[in-house]
Amino acid sequence: MRTVAREFELGRRQGLVWTEPERFPWILVLLPALIGLPLSWFGISDALEKQRSDGTWYYALPLIVLGASIVAAAGYFLFLAISRRQPRVWVGHYQHGIVREIAGHVPEAYAWDEINGIRRRSTKVTNGITSATTHELWVYPREGAEFVVTDAYKGAVRFTDELDKAFTRVRLPQDSARLEAGERVDFLGAHLDSAGVGCFDQRLDWREVALIRVEHGWLEIHRHGDRKPWARLPVEAVRNLSVFLTLARRMCQGAA
Repeated sequence: MRTVAREFELGRRQGLVWTEPERFPWILVLLPALIGLPLSWFGISDALEKQRSDGTWYYALPLIVLGASIVAAAGYFLFLAISRRQPRVWVGHYQHGIVREIAGHVPEAYAWDEINGIRRRSTKVTNGITSATTHELWVYPREGAEFVVTDAYKGAVRFTDELDKAFTRVRLPQDSARLEAGERVDFLGAHLDSAGVGCFDQRLDWREVALIRVEHGWLEIHRHGDRKPWARLPVEAVRNLSVFLTLARRMCQGAA
Protein backbone atom coordinates (compact mmCIF):
# COMPACT_ATOMS: atom_id res chain seq x y z
CA MET A 1 0.00 0.00 0.00
CA ARG A 2 2.79 2.46 0.88
CA THR A 3 4.64 1.69 -2.34
CA VAL A 4 1.55 2.33 -4.46
CA ALA A 5 0.74 5.56 -2.59
CA ARG A 6 4.32 6.75 -3.15
CA GLU A 7 4.18 5.77 -6.82
CA PHE A 8 0.99 7.79 -7.37
CA GLU A 9 2.29 10.69 -5.25
CA LEU A 10 -0.62 10.63 -2.83
CA GLY A 11 1.39 12.14 0.02
CA ARG A 12 1.37 11.09 3.65
CA ARG A 13 -1.18 8.71 5.04
CA GLN A 14 -3.90 10.36 7.13
CA GLY A 15 -5.88 7.32 8.19
CA LEU A 16 -6.23 3.57 7.74
CA VAL A 17 -9.04 1.08 8.33
CA TRP A 18 -9.17 -2.65 7.76
CA THR A 19 -11.46 -5.61 8.12
CA GLU A 20 -10.73 -8.47 10.48
CA PRO A 21 -11.18 -11.95 9.01
CA GLU A 22 -14.15 -13.74 10.54
CA ARG A 23 -13.39 -16.56 12.92
CA PHE A 24 -13.82 -19.95 11.36
CA PRO A 25 -16.96 -21.63 12.83
CA TRP A 26 -15.19 -24.80 13.88
CA ILE A 27 -17.96 -25.75 16.33
CA LEU A 28 -20.47 -26.05 13.45
CA VAL A 29 -18.14 -28.44 11.64
CA LEU A 30 -16.47 -30.40 14.42
CA LEU A 31 -19.53 -31.07 16.60
CA PRO A 32 -21.65 -32.71 13.85
CA ALA A 33 -18.57 -34.60 12.63
CA LEU A 34 -17.79 -35.91 16.13
CA ILE A 35 -21.36 -37.14 16.46
CA GLY A 36 -22.02 -38.31 12.92
CA LEU A 37 -18.84 -40.31 12.28
CA PRO A 38 -19.16 -42.57 15.35
CA LEU A 39 -22.86 -43.11 14.60
CA SER A 40 -22.07 -44.08 11.02
CA TRP A 41 -19.28 -46.39 12.11
CA PHE A 42 -21.46 -48.02 14.76
CA GLY A 43 -24.31 -48.44 12.26
CA ILE A 44 -22.06 -50.05 9.65
CA SER A 45 -20.50 -52.37 12.25
CA ASP A 46 -23.96 -53.33 13.50
CA ALA A 47 -25.16 -53.98 9.96
CA LEU A 48 -22.20 -56.28 9.25
CA GLU A 49 -22.76 -58.15 12.50
CA LYS A 50 -26.49 -58.62 11.83
CA GLN A 51 -25.77 -59.75 8.28
CA ARG A 52 -23.40 -62.45 9.54
CA SER A 53 -25.76 -63.61 12.30
CA ASP A 54 -29.22 -63.59 10.74
CA GLY A 55 -29.13 -61.54 7.53
CA THR A 56 -31.09 -58.60 9.00
CA TRP A 57 -28.48 -55.91 8.22
CA TYR A 58 -31.25 -53.48 7.20
CA TYR A 59 -32.25 -53.01 10.85
CA ALA A 60 -29.10 -50.89 11.22
CA LEU A 61 -29.99 -48.76 8.19
CA PRO A 62 -31.71 -45.92 10.17
CA LEU A 63 -28.60 -45.50 12.29
CA ILE A 64 -26.39 -45.39 9.20
CA VAL A 65 -28.65 -42.83 7.53
CA LEU A 66 -28.74 -40.69 10.67
CA GLY A 67 -24.97 -40.72 11.01
CA ALA A 68 -24.45 -39.99 7.32
CA SER A 69 -26.92 -37.10 7.47
CA ILE A 70 -25.08 -35.51 10.39
CA VAL A 71 -21.73 -35.90 8.60
CA ALA A 72 -23.28 -34.36 5.48
CA ALA A 73 -24.46 -31.40 7.58
CA ALA A 74 -20.89 -30.93 8.84
CA GLY A 75 -19.65 -30.95 5.24
CA TYR A 76 -22.30 -28.40 4.25
CA PHE A 77 -21.29 -26.03 7.07
CA LEU A 78 -17.65 -26.43 6.04
CA PHE A 79 -18.51 -25.56 2.44
CA LEU A 80 -20.47 -22.47 3.50
CA ALA A 81 -17.68 -21.28 5.79
CA ILE A 82 -15.06 -21.61 3.04
CA SER A 83 -17.13 -20.23 0.16
CA ARG A 84 -18.43 -17.20 2.06
CA ARG A 85 -15.22 -16.29 3.84
CA GLN A 86 -14.33 -12.70 2.96
CA PRO A 87 -10.73 -11.65 2.27
CA ARG A 88 -9.11 -9.01 4.43
CA VAL A 89 -9.35 -5.47 3.05
CA TRP A 90 -7.44 -2.28 3.87
CA VAL A 91 -8.45 1.27 2.89
CA GLY A 92 -5.97 4.10 3.40
CA HIS A 93 -6.76 7.80 3.30
CA TYR A 94 -3.83 9.91 2.05
CA GLN A 95 -3.30 13.62 1.54
CA HIS A 96 -4.15 13.42 -2.14
CA GLY A 97 -6.33 10.36 -2.47
CA ILE A 98 -7.27 6.84 -1.39
CA VAL A 99 -5.63 3.42 -1.64
CA ARG A 100 -7.62 0.21 -1.31
CA GLU A 101 -6.03 -3.20 -1.01
CA ILE A 102 -7.69 -6.62 -0.97
CA ALA A 103 -5.56 -9.44 0.39
CA GLY A 104 -3.92 -11.26 -2.50
CA HIS A 105 -4.58 -8.47 -5.03
CA VAL A 106 -2.68 -5.46 -6.31
CA PRO A 107 -3.65 -2.27 -4.38
CA GLU A 108 -5.89 0.24 -6.16
CA ALA A 109 -4.95 3.93 -5.92
CA TYR A 110 -7.28 6.86 -6.62
CA ALA A 111 -6.29 10.52 -6.54
CA TRP A 112 -9.08 12.89 -5.46
CA ASP A 113 -9.62 13.97 -9.08
CA GLU A 114 -10.17 10.33 -10.04
CA ILE A 115 -13.13 10.00 -7.68
CA ASN A 116 -16.59 11.06 -8.88
CA GLY A 117 -17.97 11.35 -5.40
CA ILE A 118 -18.73 9.85 -2.03
CA ARG A 119 -21.98 8.99 -0.33
CA ARG A 120 -22.71 8.41 3.35
CA ARG A 121 -25.46 6.80 5.38
CA SER A 122 -26.03 6.38 9.11
CA THR A 123 -28.85 4.09 10.21
CA LYS A 124 -30.16 3.74 13.75
CA VAL A 125 -31.13 0.17 14.56
CA THR A 126 -33.11 -0.72 17.68
CA ASN A 127 -34.52 -3.94 19.11
CA GLY A 128 -36.81 -2.24 21.62
CA ILE A 129 -34.26 -2.37 24.43
CA THR A 130 -30.97 -1.16 23.02
CA SER A 131 -30.09 0.82 19.91
CA ALA A 132 -27.02 1.27 17.78
CA THR A 133 -26.09 3.32 14.74
CA THR A 134 -24.50 1.74 11.68
CA HIS A 135 -22.31 3.74 9.31
CA GLU A 136 -21.54 3.31 5.61
CA LEU A 137 -19.49 5.35 3.16
CA TRP A 138 -19.44 4.61 -0.56
CA VAL A 139 -16.58 5.76 -2.78
CA TYR A 140 -17.27 6.10 -6.52
CA PRO A 141 -14.12 6.07 -8.67
CA ARG A 142 -14.36 7.36 -12.23
CA GLU A 143 -12.97 4.03 -13.41
CA GLY A 144 -13.76 0.76 -11.69
CA ALA A 145 -16.46 -0.37 -9.30
CA GLU A 146 -17.51 1.56 -6.22
CA PHE A 147 -16.58 0.25 -2.80
CA VAL A 148 -17.93 0.80 0.70
CA VAL A 149 -16.44 1.27 4.15
CA THR A 150 -18.74 -0.02 6.89
CA ASP A 151 -18.57 -0.73 10.61
CA ALA A 152 -16.88 -4.01 9.70
CA TYR A 153 -13.73 -1.88 9.35
CA LYS A 154 -11.83 -1.02 12.52
CA GLY A 155 -12.17 2.72 13.28
CA ALA A 156 -14.64 3.31 10.45
CA VAL A 157 -16.57 6.21 12.05
CA ARG A 158 -13.60 8.52 12.53
CA PHE A 159 -12.08 7.43 9.23
CA THR A 160 -15.20 8.28 7.22
CA ASP A 161 -15.55 11.66 8.95
CA GLU A 162 -11.97 12.60 8.11
CA LEU A 163 -12.22 11.32 4.55
CA ASP A 164 -15.44 13.28 4.03
CA LYS A 165 -13.75 16.48 5.24
CA ALA A 166 -10.71 15.93 3.03
CA PHE A 167 -12.78 15.20 -0.06
CA THR A 168 -14.98 18.24 0.61
CA ARG A 169 -11.93 20.52 0.86
CA VAL A 170 -10.88 19.39 -2.61
CA ARG A 171 -14.26 19.28 -4.32
CA LEU A 172 -15.83 22.42 -2.82
CA PRO A 173 -13.74 25.01 -4.73
CA GLN A 174 -14.15 23.02 -7.95
CA ASP A 175 -17.94 22.85 -7.75
CA SER A 176 -18.11 26.45 -6.54
CA ALA A 177 -16.24 27.57 -9.65
CA ARG A 178 -18.60 25.57 -11.85
CA LEU A 179 -21.60 27.30 -10.25
CA GLU A 180 -20.05 30.71 -10.78
CA ALA A 181 -19.46 29.80 -14.42
CA GLY A 182 -23.19 29.09 -14.83
CA GLU A 183 -22.97 25.30 -14.87
CA ARG A 184 -25.36 22.92 -13.20
CA VAL A 185 -23.76 20.74 -10.52
CA ASP A 186 -25.37 17.35 -9.93
CA PHE A 187 -25.36 15.52 -6.60
CA LEU A 188 -27.23 12.39 -7.68
CA GLY A 189 -30.72 12.99 -6.23
CA ALA A 190 -30.29 16.77 -6.03
CA HIS A 191 -28.66 19.48 -8.14
CA LEU A 192 -27.70 23.14 -7.95
CA ASP A 193 -27.33 25.97 -10.43
CA SER A 194 -27.05 29.73 -10.20
CA ALA A 195 -30.83 30.15 -10.33
CA GLY A 196 -32.06 27.49 -7.92
CA VAL A 197 -31.99 24.07 -6.34
CA GLY A 198 -33.43 20.91 -7.78
CA CYS A 199 -34.56 17.56 -6.41
CA PHE A 200 -34.93 14.93 -9.13
CA ASP A 201 -37.39 16.55 -11.60
CA GLN A 202 -38.47 19.39 -9.27
CA ARG A 203 -36.85 22.81 -9.09
CA LEU A 204 -37.07 25.83 -6.77
CA ASP A 205 -35.66 29.34 -7.27
CA TRP A 206 -33.21 30.56 -4.65
CA ARG A 207 -35.50 33.45 -3.68
CA GLU A 208 -38.16 30.90 -2.70
CA VAL A 209 -35.85 28.77 -0.56
CA ALA A 210 -36.30 29.32 3.18
CA LEU A 211 -34.09 26.57 4.63
CA ILE A 212 -32.01 23.58 3.61
CA ARG A 213 -31.10 21.16 6.37
CA VAL A 214 -30.45 17.53 7.33
CA GLU A 215 -32.90 16.14 9.88
CA HIS A 216 -32.83 12.55 11.18
CA GLY A 217 -31.14 11.19 8.07
CA TRP A 218 -33.24 13.20 5.61
CA LEU A 219 -32.32 16.19 3.46
CA GLU A 220 -35.12 18.75 3.68
CA ILE A 221 -35.62 21.75 1.42
CA HIS A 222 -38.16 24.25 2.77
CA ARG A 223 -39.98 26.92 0.76
CA HIS A 224 -41.07 30.25 2.22
CA GLY A 225 -44.60 30.05 3.54
CA ASP A 226 -44.88 26.25 3.56
CA ARG A 227 -45.17 24.25 6.77
CA LYS A 228 -43.99 21.00 5.23
CA PRO A 229 -40.72 20.56 3.30
CA TRP A 230 -40.93 21.36 -0.39
CA ALA A 231 -38.68 18.34 -1.02
CA ARG A 232 -37.43 15.57 1.24
CA LEU A 233 -35.09 12.73 0.38
CA PRO A 234 -32.77 10.38 2.31
CA VAL A 235 -29.21 11.62 2.68
CA GLU A 236 -27.84 8.52 0.96
CA ALA A 237 -29.58 9.73 -2.21
CA VAL A 238 -27.28 12.78 -2.25
CA ARG A 239 -23.69 12.34 -3.37
CA ASN A 240 -21.10 14.69 -1.83
CA LEU A 241 -23.64 15.85 0.75
CA SER A 242 -21.22 18.14 2.62
CA VAL A 243 -20.37 19.97 -0.61
CA PHE A 244 -24.04 20.26 -1.51
CA LEU A 245 -25.02 21.73 1.86
CA THR A 246 -22.18 24.27 1.89
CA LEU A 247 -22.88 25.51 -1.63
CA ALA A 248 -26.66 25.54 -1.14
CA ARG A 249 -26.39 27.65 2.01
CA ARG A 250 -24.07 30.06 0.28
CA MET A 251 -26.51 30.46 -2.59
CA CYS A 252 -29.40 30.99 -0.13
CA GLN A 253 -27.47 33.72 1.69
CA GLY A 254 -26.58 35.36 -1.62
CA ALA A 255 -30.21 35.42 -2.70
CA ALA A 256 -31.48 36.82 0.61
